[in-house]
Amino acid sequence: MEKYNRYSLLGLKALQRAAAKVAEDAKKNNYKIPFWKNGGIEYDIPEIITKPMRTDLTGDANKPPS
Repeated sequence: MEKYNRYSLLGLKALQRAAAKVAEDAKKNNYKIPFWKNGGIEYDIPEIITKPMRTDLTGDANKPPS
């Protein structure tokens, strides 16, 4: 089971990196990205994420790096 948890966290990290890159590109080029908000799709230019969420393989997102 630990093996599957590790792979799911690695996949989550990859999706977060991809989303951050898309948001950065949209901000640079003034593109609007569709967001699901209030039961419908709204288009908005995203804010730049200054600090990505950190997760380690134990799943503790708020733990400082060792």
